[in-house]
Amino acid sequence: MLKQKYMVFTLLVIFSVYFTSVILQSNLWGNVLSPVVAFLSAGIILTSVKKIKAYKGCWVLLFFYPFLWGIADFLWLICDNLLLIDPQKVNFINLLYTFPNIFLAGAITCYYAQNLKKWNLYQLVLDMLAISSIFAVLLWSFIFSKTTLQFHMSFEYINTIIFVFFDFYILAGINVAFVSGGIKKTCKRFFLILLGISVVTFIDYYYAYLYLMNLYQANTIVDGIYMMGNVLFALGAIYETSPESAKEEQDIDKDIIPENIRKPQKIVFLLILFCILYIMNFLSLGILINCFILAILYWILTAQIQDGAQSKHLLKNEVKLKEQLEKLVEERTKELIMANKSLEEISNRDPLTGLYNRRQLIKYLDTLISNETETPFRLFYIDANRFKAINDSYGHQIGDHVLCALGNRLLKNCMANCTVFRIGGDEFAVIIDNNIEKQYVSSVAEKLLELIQMPIAVSSYLFTVTASIGIVAYPEDAKDKNLLMRYADIAMYEAKKAYQGNNYLFFDSVISEKIVRKNEIEIFLRRADYDKEFVLYYQPQYSTNEHKLIGMEALLRWIHPEKGFISPGEFIPIAEECGAIIQIGEWVIDQAFMQIKKWNKSYSLNLKISINVSPIQIQKTNFVSWFKDKLNSENVNPDWVDLEITESSAMDSNETNEELFALFAQMGISTSIDDFGTGYASLSNIKKFDFDRLKIAKELVDNIAEDKNAMIIIQSIVMMAKGMEIKTIAEGVEEEKQLEILKKLECDEIQGYIFGKPVPAQEFEKEHINKKS
Repeated sequence: MLKQKYMVFTLLVIFSVYFTSVILQSNLWGNVLSPVVAFLSAGIILTSVKKIKAYKGCWVLLFFYPFLWGIADFLWLICDNLLLIDPQKVNFINLLYTFPNIFLAGAITCYYAQNLKKWNLYQLVLDMLAISSIFAVLLWSFIFSKTTLQFHMSFEYINTIIFVFFDFYILAGINVAFVSGGIKKTCKRFFLILLGISVVTFIDYYYAYLYLMNLYQANTIVDGIYMMGNVLFALGAIYETSPESAKEEQDIDKDIIPENIRKPQKIVFLLILFCILYIMNFLSLGILINCFILAILYWILTAQIQDGAQSKHLLKNEVKLKEQLEKLVEERTKELIMANKSLEEISNRDPLTGLYNRRQLIKYLDTLISNETETPFRLFYIDANRFKAINDSYGHQIGDHVLCALGNRLLKNCMANCTVFRIGGDEFAVIIDNNIEKQYVSSVAEKLLELIQMPIAVSSYLFTVTASIGIVAYPEDAKDKNLLMRYADIAMYEAKKAYQGNNYLFFDSVISEKIVRKNEIEIFLRRADYDKEFVLYYQPQYSTNEHKLIGMEALLRWIHPEKGFISPGEFIPIAEECGAIIQIGEWVIDQAFMQIKKWNKSYSLNLKISINVSPIQIQKTNFVSWFKDKLNSENVNPDWVDLEITESSAMDSNETNEELFALFAQMGISTSIDDFGTGYASLSNIKKFDFDRLKIAKELVDNIAEDKNAMIIIQSIVMMAKGMEIKTIAEGVEEEKQLEILKKLECDEIQGYIFGKPVPAQEFEKEHINKKS
């Protein structure tokens, strides 16, 4: 780059000296410096060609213009100053001066060839015809109309005609490129080339005029202007290699619209120019009219071509945009389809274990059942036994690890024709959809139980999980998916009731009958008239040592008008499941309050009535406030009321139950833990709650006389209760032996057949209250 700068500086200095010499008409210095300037210009172009990326062929052809001109000037120097021969009479030298124009025309032709794709061909041809016609008219009017020449077959004349022809081609061609390319889209270095070509061609015409008129003199201002064209070409080549030029070329290449497609230029300015030339006597009236006709015709045709080209371009762009839009829509549609598939897969998977979830189970069942051939399959419901204890004791994070291990184990080791689902909590489901023979299904169930029971290591803990499985068959047991799922769930819970360890159970007629019976009772419950069908029985509670009546337990009985007596053990769980227990429990409390108030006020007693409270009632958010309002509205003394809560629900270690016992204590209501000794109460749990009495379960009392272990357990319970200042009451006491042992163990109170069975209020009053009063 630095070398080129030195060359340009040298060129400008030598050209300045040369131009000064021709002004001073120094023939010797003009002859000497002229080839130097030409060769130096050619050298600059040649060194720049290596760095030029665009139009390299054009620049190579342009290099020959100053190079051949330098050769011709060098030969002129030899003939004029060394051989003392008049160079103008040497035909070879005159012919050699014609060759630079041929290469310059070639460079323009090469430029056209490389830009044809950028231009609209119809507009280009129209521009060529119009500009060529105008130039021909102007050249004739300015130059050749002033001469009085006759055509004759001589070398000088023919060479001059060729010279003039190439100049005309060059001048018209470069102006067509300038006009078609558009002024705004023409980069800066193009102006240097355009200026150089304009200088060269116009001075050529002037030289031709002088030569034909025998007025030309060597080393005058005409030659200086010739050499200026070479310098401009060299400067253009230097600018072509600059970063600015590369950016301009890049900007031009980005234009996708043909460069000669633009709004037609206003023809008014051209018409005004013709009028000015006519007024200055450069144009005749006839030529002026012809120019007007040409200009208007050019404007009309250009407008048509431009409109057509714009429309075609817009249509092409519209088609291209449509194709791109269709492609984008297609790609976007594929992306959406893939995204939907991904979302569908995610929505059908359990986030914890990665197994299919309940939603996918339902869809899969729909697919299997929709098959018109009723292809048989088996549905397994699997529930981990006592899994809640893991979550409560070790935390849900450990429990989640155990569930993941179970899910992964079932997925990897289950039979090939089995599909595994996690349907919630610690429950899983499996569908066998090919081999559904009972023997095979049993082997699958046993395999599943073995897999589940295998130890699971989480952190430093080792867990062994058991499970219960309910199995239902399609279409044998049911054809509706909801019934299938319900029956599988029922069979699973029946298996859990039958045996707390590993067990599986097929849904059968016995379970079906239980379901029918359960549904029947549920319907009866919803239609029951409590006042007519329900009745409270009362079983007495006595002090152990004094055999004194201290209270009674209110026990609900249902005597249906059609079905007769229905056991509480049968209908209470169903009432809890269907939600009827809330209203039933409120009715029981109403009746119990009325009865204890009647007895205590009528007989001036202070007996305590025990009322069983369902866990469902406890979970009701407004139970305590409702109970308190009922207590106040019925004007019942809190000392007369004892609420019995089963051990399993009472020992559920959560803050709600702790607060519940505390609130009852604040109200003055005593509370008892029912069926104590059969559940999973621990000392740590017992210490949390504020209650008054432990009811020792009948199952322990039944064997107290024969089973030493049972006696030891009861003894432990009594001792623990005394240490905590809590009373104990043994229920289910039926024999004297049992009573004697309980006395020795210092159990505080007794309830059982030994003192009386549950009886209606009237009979209870007669047997226990009137008798004492």
